[in-house]
Amino acid sequence: MKRKLCTPPFNCDDMEELNVTALSRRKESAAPLTGEREGTFFHQSTTYPFALVLRLRVLQIVCGISAMVMGSVAFIEERQKFNMGLGIPAGGLSVLAAAVSIHTSRGWSTVSGVAGAGAGAASVLWAAASCLLLALIVQCCRTILDPPGVNHSDGPQEEESQPSSRDLVVIACVQIALALATLLSAAVCARIDCGS
Repeated sequence: MKRKLCTPPFNCDDMEELNVTALSRRKESAAPLTGEREGTFFHQSTTYPFALVLRLRVLQIVCGISAMVMGSVAFIEERQKFNMGLGIPAGGLSVLAAAVSIHTSRGWSTVSGVAGAGAGAASVLWAAASCLLLALIVQCCRTILDPPGVNHSDGPQEEESQPSSRDLVVIACVQIALALATLLSAAVCARIDCGS
């Protein structure tokens, strides 16, 4: 036979009710990952979407690292010409800007304490990264429209002296996709930060 453990000032039914009440309450996340959000960032949300911003910052870092790798491949493929090798500084600056932005985004400012100076530094870094990414897109488009490996003359061409035009076009397309993904995610993050 089970014995109930109730103390004299409390009734056993009261204790059960307290336990049920305590278990039914759960701590809500500040950044819900499901559709429980009060609104989206396009409809002036009242809460800051930490999870969405963090995902976009991670995307920017991944795209920046990938742009650096593809820029290095292009630099080697183009025989040390710094045309599409522009992906190296563009990707590096994107990674740096995204890393600084993580600590200066709204919501992280209470943790960092230097949100004003950090936000200014992040703005300057993003402006420079955006300029480099746009220059990279222009260089890649030039490579796609006029690949360096194509022979426009009637004379013989040495196979070893020119890079493969097909490889350069593929590298250019990948770098354009990475640059556009970085710029688009940065624009969405800027809209979230400015709108909330």
